[in-house]
Amino acid sequence: MQNMWIIFLIIGLLVLGLLVLLIIAARYQRDYWRYLNIPHERPKKLWPIFRQIMTQTLSTEAMKANHYTAIYQKFKGSGPFCGFYALLQPRALILDRELIRQIMIKDFWNFNDRGLYCNQKSDPLSGDLYALRGESWKEMRQKLDPSLEGDRMSWLYGCLYGEAAELLLNVNSTLMSQPHSTVHIQKIMRRYVLSALAKCVFGLDAQQRLTYPLEDFEQMTEMALNSHKHGYLMNLMMIRFPNFCRMLRMRRTPKPAEDYFINLLTKIVEQRETSGVRQQDYLQLLIEVKALELITHQYESDKELSFHLQNELTAHAVVFLKAGYEQTANTLSYALYELALHPELQTRVREEVKKAIERHEGNISYECIQSLTFMGQVINETLRMHPITPYILRRTLNDYAVPDHPKYILVKELFLIIPTHAIHHDPDIYPDPEEFKPDRWSGPRDSLQEQGTWFGFGVGARSCIGIQFAQLQLRLALALLLSEYEFTLNSRKPLVDLEDGIALTLMPLGVIEPGNEERAV
Repeated sequence: MQNMWIIFLIIGLLVLGLLVLLIIAARYQRDYWRYLNIPHERPKKLWPIFRQIMTQTLSTEAMKANHYTAIYQKFKGSGPFCGFYALLQPRALILDRELIRQIMIKDFWNFNDRGLYCNQKSDPLSGDLYALRGESWKEMRQKLDPSLEGDRMSWLYGCLYGEAAELLLNVNSTLMSQPHSTVHIQKIMRRYVLSALAKCVFGLDAQQRLTYPLEDFEQMTEMALNSHKHGYLMNLMMIRFPNFCRMLRMRRTPKPAEDYFINLLTKIVEQRETSGVRQQDYLQLLIEVKALELITHQYESDKELSFHLQNELTAHAVVFLKAGYEQTANTLSYALYELALHPELQTRVREEVKKAIERHEGNISYECIQSLTFMGQVINETLRMHPITPYILRRTLNDYAVPDHPKYILVKELFLIIPTHAIHHDPDIYPDPEEFKPDRWSGPRDSLQEQGTWFGFGVGARSCIGIQFAQLQLRLALALLLSEYEFTLNSRKPLVDLEDGIALTLMPLGVIEPGNEERAV
């Protein structure tokens, strides 16, 4: 009996010691930046943190943008970075443009981790360019870069032009099916971008869509992008402790979405390889990358290598949905909103398109689209005011001492935030930042300045691999729509919230709306 009491006492002391260690660790975490004497945002009280964890309250992207902007404005000029806390975890918010260039370009080798969880063995669709890091990322990027160089875009132009023409038909049928000329522009843009990606990246032409309807493709895309296999706490665990979660074979892609995309591309690739027909789309370029890998790589068996490369090809294709579906549709929606808000700029773009078509003998060719200089400025300014992502997330691979600031050290595995939205709206960098001014991009471009102040498609080696592809989608849609319609704000419902939708009024050019006769003249 006495031995039992000794055992209970020892267990109690161990539990008590563990609790004390946890309290000390939590206390250290909460005072991490204070101990280092780095300017920082004070952490929340423990109770709000626990309540957020228990209620699984998630911050929206808009909430994060506002939070990071407030921290940026409060600590700008205090040093190369400042500290803050995400729950109990210390993080660094980058303030200095030179440090941004070092992180994104000069010393990129130490910051090529986006801090996302991936597990290629158990979750093949997570092993994409977005989530990979280190040598795995570098190898994949080198394989894919040649497939999306600028000269390839003219080869893909016909595929994208067909989808832009379908967009016009969709807009026209939408206007004919309703009694007024106001449309939810974002829904239409999302449909256009999704259809273009389905055709150009996944090979879903009209014939294939009889077997794989676009409605099913859209449903699985939404599942892959917006559904989470695990709850809030488990997803947090996967980000904080990725190696441990990989040992447990945890995954983040819903299984129905994974099966759908792998089966779809396996069958379409097999059809093309069997027929020998070479299609003029991006999927064909991925198939050629796969064929080269089959020759140059060694595996235990040809069948196992082919299976591995097919999963890799699917991950390459799905990353276009992750990085280009909502982002491109949102940018198009915002660009049309800003042009509707500034009719004089809309007229300038329309006139530029008209003159370019005349120069190219009435054809909206690839060269015609590429010559639209002012439209490029409009896109750049749209991405400045409404960045694709309000912040860039990175995680350090090794300890990094900030040059010329010996006190400032970015330790290994520290999460870094580059506050895109805050920098894009900094009046010291962009005068009148809340004004939509495409002409601010008309002068000579200072690439060194932009590396630390403009993040439209990212910066450096880890910038968006599909920049040229996205630009072509944006330019084609804007050119065709502005050639046929005038866009104005719906005065009854001028929404600028993408969750609720952007309501715009469309009027076919040459048609005078009752009450606007004087304006038309």
